[in-house]
Amino acid sequence: MNHEKRYGRFTSSGIVALTSNPTAKEKANGEIFGKPAYTYIQKKIWERRLGRSLETEIFDRNLSWGKLCERYIAQNTILPITYKVNMNETTVHPEFEFWSGSEDALEDNVVADFKCPKTLDSFCQFIEPVLLGLTGTEAINHIRENHKDGEKYYWQLVSNACIHNVQFGELIVFCPYKSELELLRELASDIEENQFQYQWIYNSNDNELPYIKDGGVYKNINFIRFEIPQGDKDFLTERVKLANIKMNQTNN
Repeated sequence: MNHEKRYGRFTSSGIVALTSNPTAKEKANGEIFGKPAYTYIQKKIWERRLGRSLETEIFDRNLSWGKLCERYIAQNTILPITYKVNMNETTVHPEFEFWSGSEDALEDNVVADFKCPKTLDSFCQFIEPVLLGLTGTEAINHIRENHKDGEKYYWQLVSNACIHNVQFGELIVFCPYKSELELLRELASDIEENQFQYQWIYNSNDNELPYIKDGGVYKNINFIRFEIPQGDKDFLTERVKLANIKMNQTNN
């Protein structure tokens, strides 16, 4: 991933912080954002001063599982060939150089993010609206209301849609069938960079990994596509512009 395009810029993965609103008292004092936004802006100021990300890479099983499953999706025919996978690319907004995002895939007028949760309860939360027969806006609203990271994932897609000027966002939610676990272990053993992060996967037994039953109620890959309201794009764009003004005022 192009980390140099991320530090010091507002990125899609953390942009939900800029949607936070002030308390009534803070608003009366002229504040525009809630406290999460100011914390996020301050971190971006520090990154600009440091010339690098504040984050250091640490071993995390949730992250390594997600990265492995993303590779699996990209390398196998479970993803239609109409998608262009961009998992390791970061794109800077064509108009606002202080805004960037790292989408997982693009299709015609669609920006998509892969979600490969390590816990089955998170997977089930994602897929619940699908089982309820919900689609489009109703489906994503169900996720926003019921998944603990629903708002984060929604605004991440809105941000990437703004950067790429597309109309639709899509969550592509994956959990392997039990029959796919051996393929995933083989893929984990073949990864050369940061190999230590994947050892736990290729040394695992089936019950140590999340999987769903072959031929059961759930499908291994699920597509939740929805149209992003222009109003939400305009709202987020204005928030990012205001946040950049705040950052420049504080940093000068």
